[in-house]
Amino acid sequence: MNPAGVPKGLEGTALPFRYNHIEELEEIVKENGSELAAIVMEPIRSDQPQEGFLQKVREIADSIGAIMIIDEISAGFRLNSGGAHLILDLTPDIAVFSKAIGNGYSIGTIIGNSDVMSSAQASFISSTNWTEQVGFAAALATIRKHIDCDASKHLCKIGEMIQGGWNRIAEKHSVKIHTGGIYSLSHFVFDYYTAQELKAYFVQEMLKSGFLASTSFYSMFTHSQRDVEQYIVATDSIFKQISTNIGSISKILEGEPSVTGFKRLI
Repeated sequence: MNPAGVPKGLEGTALPFRYNHIEELEEIVKENGSELAAIVMEPIRSDQPQEGFLQKVREIADSIGAIMIIDEISAGFRLNSGGAHLILDLTPDIAVFSKAIGNGYSIGTIIGNSDVMSSAQASFISSTNWTEQVGFAAALATIRKHIDCDASKHLCKIGEMIQGGWNRIAEKHSVKIHTGGIYSLSHFVFDYYTAQELKAYFVQEMLKSGFLASTSFYSMFTHSQRDVEQYIVATDSIFKQISTNIGSISKILEGEPSVTGFKRLI
């Protein structure tokens, strides 16, 4: 994939490896170790880290003098108050957070150890909105409530109910799916060559049932058990329809299926 808008001078400067595939990172280091500036990754998303995986990444970063940067924009505050790395026995050099800390208000946060963060003192950083305070106020209020309400516990509970519902309904109607992700950031995929058409049909029929839903589910603190029950009832009905039309789903689609684009390494 060659996305438009990326300068040619950056070609080859990002060398991807898959999560839990430490051998792929080791191969990259073997070929480019002295030139690597940083290892950038999410601490967790679709899969649980294999034993020792994250710690090995940390060791590799230290051994080659690279900075370890953790992207907590998705995982942060979905598992705990403060970032997934805190419960994964991982100490990054930099951790990056965004909209979750402000409950959707515009704010981003970069935290890190003093050696790395002090580099900002020698960098030119300019901003028109330095004096804007709404995002900071929202972040402080959100973090306080997140801790007081133990919000992450609720997010994980709701997500576990959703994943369990998907699996039960799929087995009930003999629909092949694969579920994954941390509970509060769940997803499923249809295990058929017509997966994109099946996804489009699911979205189409869920909308008719009153749900703006795709094959992913992000838990919210306002989601209740009743919301989940109603969602599962609608999903059950649509999975039944899918089961009886599995070979001809394109005939009952009212639009075009989505086109796959960006692919996340998992």
